[in-house]
Amino acid sequence: MKNTFILLLLIFSSFLGRSQQQEDYTIAILGDKLIPENEQILLQLKEEIKSVVGQSANIVFKDSFILLNDLNLEKAKSNYENMVQSDDVDLILSFGSVNNFVIGKNKIFSKPVILFGVINDDFITFPEGQISSNITNLTYILTPQSYKRDLLQFKEIYPFKKIGIIVDDYLTEIYPVKNTLNDIFKTIEAEYVLIPIKQANDVDGKLESLDAVYLSGGLFFNKDEQISLVNKINQKNLPSFTSINEHLSDYGVLLTSQPVNNLEQFFRRIALNIESAVNGDNLAQLPIYMDLQAKLSLNIETAFQINFPLKYSFLLRTNIVGNANQISFQKQYTLPEVFHQVLNQNLNLKAEQKNIELANQEVKLSKSEYLPDLSTSLSGTHLDPELAKVSNGSNPEYSTSGNITFEQLIFSEQASANIKIQKELKEATKETYNAKEKDAILNAGVAFYNALIAKANFLINDENLRVTRQNYEIAQQKYDAGQTGKSDVLRWKSELAMATQNIVNSYTQLNQSFNELNQILNNPIGLKIDVLNSDFKKPGDKDDFKFFNMLDDPFLRERFTHLIEEKAIENAHELKSLQHNISASKRSAMLQQRSKFLPTIGLQGQYNHTFSRDGEGATYPTGITGAPDGYYNVGVQVSLPIFQKNQRNINRQKSFIQRDQLNIQKDETIVSIKRNVNDIILSIVSQFSNIELSKVSTEAAKESLELMQISYSNGAIGITSLIDSQQAYFQAQQQQANADYNFQLSILQLERIMSYFFSLHSDEENQVFVNQVKERIVQMN
Repeated sequence: MKNTFILLLLIFSSFLGRSQQQEDYTIAILGDKLIPENEQILLQLKEEIKSVVGQSANIVFKDSFILLNDLNLEKAKSNYENMVQSDDVDLILSFGSVNNFVIGKNKIFSKPVILFGVINDDFITFPEGQISSNITNLTYILTPQSYKRDLLQFKEIYPFKKIGIIVDDYLTEIYPVKNTLNDIFKTIEAEYVLIPIKQANDVDGKLESLDAVYLSGGLFFNKDEQISLVNKINQKNLPSFTSINEHLSDYGVLLTSQPVNNLEQFFRRIALNIESAVNGDNLAQLPIYMDLQAKLSLNIETAFQINFPLKYSFLLRTNIVGNANQISFQKQYTLPEVFHQVLNQNLNLKAEQKNIELANQEVKLSKSEYLPDLSTSLSGTHLDPELAKVSNGSNPEYSTSGNITFEQLIFSEQASANIKIQKELKEATKETYNAKEKDAILNAGVAFYNALIAKANFLINDENLRVTRQNYEIAQQKYDAGQTGKSDVLRWKSELAMATQNIVNSYTQLNQSFNELNQILNNPIGLKIDVLNSDFKKPGDKDDFKFFNMLDDPFLRERFTHLIEEKAIENAHELKSLQHNISASKRSAMLQQRSKFLPTIGLQGQYNHTFSRDGEGATYPTGITGAPDGYYNVGVQVSLPIFQKNQRNINRQKSFIQRDQLNIQKDETIVSIKRNVNDIILSIVSQFSNIELSKVSTEAAKESLELMQISYSNGAIGITSLIDSQQAYFQAQQQQANADYNFQLSILQLERIMSYFFSLHSDEENQVFVNQVKERIVQMN
C-alpha cells in the first residue's frame, strides 16, 4: 500500500511539473469593429480557446493585442504588420471582411494566421476540389454564406419582382459587389437595386419602388440602429430576408437564415485550429470549409404586421419567432365595443327596424279612415247636335263642368277596432325587434368568444410548434452525438409535421372567425381585426358577477334559479310580443260581436258647377228656366249589415282559435325559458370547478413537460414519455381556454334569457340590478 501511494505521488508530481513548464502562447485578435453587444461573445471565445488548448499551452490574451481597424483599410494593414513584427505574438486570429481582405493579399505568412469572419462565398474562388489553403501558416474558416443561396431561397418563399439589396458601404469599396450581383441575377428572374448604407437613414427614399428587401448590411450597427433600420423596412410593408445576424429576427426581420448552434461550433473550430498551431501542425493542410446546418426563422409578428402571404409548405422547416399574440389589425374590439357596433351597424337589425316603420304606417293608415276624403273632377262633353237640339237646353252640344266631393266617416266599429288592432301589432313588432336585437347581441357575443377561442387555439398551437421544433433539435443533436437512434429524429419530424399542420388549421379557423365577426358587425370582410378580452368574467373577479357565487350554495341556488326565472319571464320580449298579439286577437273577436249592433255612420257632400254651354241646345226655350250653373247636395249615410253570409261569426271563431293558439305558444315559451335558465345555471355551476381545475392541470402539465425535456436530453427517458407529456400539456391548455370561454358564454346566454346584458349598462346600473336580485332572494321563503 505504501509503495502504491509513493507511485501515485510521483505520477502526480510529474503532471504538475509539466503543467508548470507550459510556455505562454500569446494570441493577437484583429477585428473590424466592436460593438457593445459583441463583448460577451469575445469573452466566450477566449474561454473556449483556453479550455481546449489549455493542456498544450498557457494561452495569453493581452488587451494591447486586440486591435480594431474601424473599417479602415490602412489601419487594418498597419494592425496586421505590427502584430507580425511583434516578438510577443505567436498567432494572429483575424475577424471581419476588411481584415481578411487586407491579410488575404499576402503570399507569405511568417506567423500562424487564422482568418475567420463575414467572407461571402460569392467573393472567394478556390480551384475545384481544394479543401485547404495550401499556404504555410495560413488557414481559413469559411461558412456557407452566399448572396446567391439566400436570394434563391427568398425567391422560393416569396416571388419578388424588384428587390432592394442593402449592404454596408465599405464592402462596395473592397469587394466587387455590383459585378457579383449582376452575375447572380442572370439566373434570377427579378430586378435588384443596390443600396449601400453607412447609417439607418441612408435607406430613406430608396424603398418605394421595391417589393422585397435583402438585408446584408448594418452588421456593425448597435441594437437601436438595427431596430431602426428594420422598422423602416417594415413600415413599407416589405418582406425582408437576412443571414448576417440571428438577432435581426428578434428585431423584426421577416425571414432569417442562420446556422444552428453556430457560436458553439465556430468557437470549437477556432480553438481546435489554434491547438493544431500550438502543436506545430501545418495550418496549410487544415480544412477551410465549415459545413453548418442552417435554420430558417420566421418572425410571426412581422408577418402579421406586413400582411405577409404565408406559404404553408415552408413552415415545416421554419422556426417561428416573435409574439404570435401581436396580430396586426386595423381595429381591435372588446366585447362592449362589439355590442355597441352591432346595435348600430348590423344589417339584420336594420332590416328588422323597417318592420317597425311599416307597423307605424299601418297605424297611421288605420287612423286615416277618420280623416276627411275630398276629391274633385273636371269634364268636357260633346253631344250629337241633333240630340242636343231636342233636349230643350238640358244637354247642350258642348259643355264643361266640374265637381267637388267631400266624405267624412263619423263612426265605424271596423275602423275603430282596426286602429286598436294595428297599435297592438305595432307594439308586438317592437317587442319582436327587441328580441331580435338581444339575439343579435348574443350572436355577436358568441362570435366574439369564438374568435377568442380560435385565437387561443392558434397561440397554443404556435407554442406547441415551437416546443416540438425544440424537441426535434434535441433529438437531432443526440443522434449526431450517437446517443439515440434515427427513429427518434424521424418521430419528432413526424410530430413537427403534424404541429405545423395544426397551426395552419388554427390560423385558418382564426381568420374564419374574424370573417364571421366582420359580417355580424357589417364590416368589410377583408378588414383586419383583433379581439381583446379586457372584460374577462371569472367567478368573484367583478362585483357585477359576484352574485353568481351564490350558485355554490345549494340552499341559495334554488332561490337564485327561481328568481332568474321570474326575471327572464318578466323581461322576455317574446312573451310581450305574444301578449300584444293576444290583445289584438281579443279586439278582433270583439269587433265581430259588436258590429252586429253598431252602425257605420258617414257624412257626404258634393258641389257641382257648369263652366260653359255652347252649340245646339245651349239655351233653354222661352218661358223655361233651366238648372243653375252651380248647385250642391249634403247627406248622412247610416248602414247596418244584417246578415253577411255568416262571415262575422266565422271570423269571430277564427279569433278565438288564434287567441288559444297564442296562449299555447305563450305557455310553451314560459316552459322553454324555465328550462333554459335551469340548463344554463347547471352549466355555470359545473364550469366553476372546471376553470380552477383546468388551471391546476395546466400548471402541473407544464412543469411535468419541463422535467421530461431535461430527462430526455439526459437520456433518462424515451421519446414516448416526452411526446405524451407534451400532448398532455397542450391538451390541458386547450381545456383551460375552453373552460374560461365556455363559462363566459354561459353567462352571456343567461344574460340573454334575462334580457339584461351587463356590458351594455354602467357599473352603477349593474350594481342596482345585483342589489335587487340579492334583496329578493333574501325575501324569498
